[in-house]
Amino acid sequence: MIMKNFLIVLAIIFAVSCSQDDQSRINLIESEKFLAANLFNEGVIEIEPGLQYQILKSTEDGKQPESESVIMADFHGTLIDGNVFWSSIEIGEPLTITLSQLIPGCQKAISKMREGDSWRVFIHPSLAYGEKGTPGIPPNSTIIFDIDLLTVSG
Repeated sequence: MIMKNFLIVLAIIFAVSCSQDDQSRINLIESEKFLAANLFNEGVIEIEPGLQYQILKSTEDGKQPESESVIMADFHGTLIDGNVFWSSIEIGEPLTITLSQLIPGCQKAISKMREGDSWRVFIHPSLAYGEKGTPGIPPNSTIIFDIDLLTVSG
Protein backbone atom coordinates (compact mmCIF):
# COMPACT_ATOMS: atom_id res chain seq x y z
CA MET A 1 0.00 0.00 0.00
CA ILE A 2 2.80 2.42 0.90
CA MET A 3 4.59 1.63 -2.37
CA LYS A 4 1.39 2.19 -4.37
CA ASN A 5 0.82 5.61 -2.71
CA PHE A 6 4.46 6.51 -3.34
CA LEU A 7 4.11 5.64 -7.03
CA ILE A 8 0.89 7.70 -7.29
CA VAL A 9 2.61 10.73 -5.72
CA LEU A 10 5.61 10.26 -8.01
CA ALA A 11 3.33 10.11 -11.07
CA ILE A 12 1.53 13.30 -10.00
CA ILE A 13 4.84 15.13 -9.52
CA PHE A 14 6.01 13.96 -12.95
CA ALA A 15 2.75 15.07 -14.62
CA VAL A 16 2.87 18.51 -12.99
CA SER A 17 6.52 19.04 -13.93
CA CYS A 18 5.85 18.01 -17.54
CA SER A 19 2.96 20.43 -17.86
CA GLN A 20 5.13 23.24 -16.38
CA ASP A 21 7.87 22.46 -18.91
CA ASP A 22 5.31 22.49 -21.72
CA GLN A 23 3.94 25.86 -20.55
CA SER A 24 7.46 27.23 -20.31
CA ARG A 25 8.14 26.22 -23.93
CA ILE A 26 4.82 27.71 -25.05
CA ASN A 27 5.65 30.97 -23.23
CA LEU A 28 9.04 31.12 -24.95
CA ILE A 29 7.48 30.61 -28.39
CA GLU A 30 4.85 33.28 -27.65
CA SER A 31 7.56 35.65 -26.39
CA GLU A 32 9.63 35.25 -29.53
CA LYS A 33 6.60 35.65 -31.81
CA PHE A 34 5.54 38.79 -29.93
CA LEU A 35 8.99 40.41 -30.14
CA ALA A 36 9.40 39.56 -33.84
CA ALA A 37 6.01 41.12 -34.68
CA ASN A 38 6.62 44.08 -32.35
CA LEU A 39 9.58 45.21 -34.48
CA PHE A 40 7.08 46.16 -37.20
CA ASN A 41 5.22 48.58 -34.90
CA GLU A 42 5.86 52.25 -35.50
CA GLY A 43 8.61 53.71 -33.36
CA VAL A 44 9.93 50.41 -32.01
CA ILE A 45 13.73 50.34 -31.87
CA GLU A 46 15.84 47.27 -31.17
CA ILE A 47 18.85 47.73 -28.88
CA GLU A 48 19.88 44.11 -29.38
CA PRO A 49 17.95 40.93 -30.16
CA GLY A 50 15.27 40.55 -27.49
CA LEU A 51 15.46 44.13 -26.21
CA GLN A 52 13.25 46.79 -27.78
CA TYR A 53 11.86 50.17 -26.82
CA GLN A 54 9.54 52.97 -27.86
CA ILE A 55 10.16 56.55 -26.83
CA LEU A 56 7.08 57.95 -25.09
CA LYS A 57 8.76 61.21 -24.01
CA SER A 58 12.28 62.38 -24.72
CA THR A 59 14.57 65.00 -23.22
CA GLU A 60 17.91 66.04 -24.65
CA ASP A 61 19.58 67.60 -21.64
CA GLY A 62 18.95 65.07 -18.87
CA LYS A 63 21.76 63.13 -17.21
CA GLN A 64 22.41 59.62 -18.56
CA PRO A 65 22.93 56.89 -15.94
CA GLU A 66 25.94 54.61 -15.65
CA SER A 67 25.92 51.14 -14.08
CA GLU A 68 26.72 52.43 -10.57
CA SER A 69 24.32 55.39 -10.77
CA VAL A 70 21.43 55.48 -8.34
CA ILE A 71 18.23 56.06 -10.26
CA MET A 72 14.74 56.97 -9.16
CA ALA A 73 12.14 55.83 -11.66
CA ASP A 74 8.53 54.85 -12.01
CA PHE A 75 8.04 51.37 -13.45
CA HIS A 76 4.77 49.91 -14.69
CA GLY A 77 5.32 46.26 -15.60
CA THR A 78 2.98 44.07 -17.65
CA LEU A 79 3.04 40.74 -19.40
CA ILE A 80 2.31 40.61 -23.13
CA ASP A 81 -1.33 39.83 -22.33
CA GLY A 82 -1.61 43.14 -20.44
CA ASN A 83 -1.68 41.70 -16.92
CA VAL A 84 0.17 43.96 -14.49
CA PHE A 85 2.79 42.13 -12.43
CA TRP A 86 4.21 45.18 -10.63
CA SER A 87 3.77 48.93 -10.72
CA SER A 88 5.48 51.58 -8.63
CA ILE A 89 2.83 53.95 -9.97
CA GLU A 90 0.04 51.87 -8.43
CA ILE A 91 2.05 51.59 -5.21
CA GLY A 92 2.48 55.36 -5.25
CA GLU A 93 6.24 55.40 -4.72
CA PRO A 94 8.99 55.46 -7.37
CA LEU A 95 11.73 52.86 -7.13
CA THR A 96 15.16 54.10 -6.03
CA ILE A 97 17.90 51.61 -6.90
CA THR A 98 21.42 51.27 -8.26
CA LEU A 99 21.12 50.61 -11.99
CA SER A 100 23.37 47.53 -11.78
CA GLN A 101 20.87 45.83 -9.43
CA LEU A 102 18.14 45.65 -12.08
CA ILE A 103 17.55 42.79 -14.52
CA PRO A 104 19.88 42.92 -17.56
CA GLY A 105 17.19 44.19 -19.95
CA CYS A 106 16.37 47.15 -17.70
CA GLN A 107 20.05 47.90 -17.11
CA LYS A 108 20.78 48.05 -20.84
CA ALA A 109 17.71 50.09 -21.75
CA ILE A 110 17.89 52.58 -18.87
CA SER A 111 21.60 53.18 -19.54
CA LYS A 112 20.50 54.67 -22.88
CA MET A 113 17.80 56.89 -21.35
CA ARG A 114 18.21 60.40 -20.01
CA GLU A 115 16.77 61.88 -16.85
CA GLY A 116 13.22 62.93 -17.74
CA ASP A 117 12.75 60.32 -20.51
CA SER A 118 9.78 57.96 -20.64
CA TRP A 119 10.17 54.72 -22.58
CA ARG A 120 8.21 51.52 -23.09
CA VAL A 121 10.71 48.65 -22.96
CA PHE A 122 10.06 45.13 -24.27
CA ILE A 123 12.31 42.49 -22.70
CA HIS A 124 12.86 38.88 -23.82
CA PRO A 125 12.89 36.32 -20.97
CA SER A 126 16.65 35.76 -21.40
CA LEU A 127 17.19 39.40 -20.34
CA ALA A 128 14.52 39.26 -17.61
CA TYR A 129 13.49 36.35 -15.39
CA GLY A 130 14.22 33.48 -17.79
CA GLU A 131 13.16 29.88 -17.41
CA LYS A 132 12.42 30.17 -13.69
CA GLY A 133 10.18 33.23 -13.75
CA THR A 134 9.34 34.94 -10.49
CA PRO A 135 6.10 35.46 -8.54
CA GLY A 136 3.65 37.09 -10.94
CA ILE A 137 5.83 36.38 -13.99
CA PRO A 138 5.56 32.88 -15.49
CA PRO A 139 8.69 31.14 -16.80
CA ASN A 140 9.96 32.36 -20.20
CA SER A 141 7.70 35.40 -20.30
CA THR A 142 8.47 38.58 -22.20
CA ILE A 143 7.84 41.56 -19.96
CA ILE A 144 6.99 45.15 -20.82
CA PHE A 145 7.95 48.11 -18.66
CA ASP A 146 6.81 51.69 -19.01
CA ILE A 147 9.73 53.51 -17.39
CA ASP A 148 9.82 57.16 -16.35
CA LEU A 149 13.42 58.01 -15.42
CA LEU A 150 12.93 60.69 -12.77
CA THR A 151 16.43 61.27 -11.36
CA VAL A 152 19.99 60.04 -11.81
CA SER A 153 22.66 60.52 -9.16
CA GLY A 154 26.23 59.38 -8.88
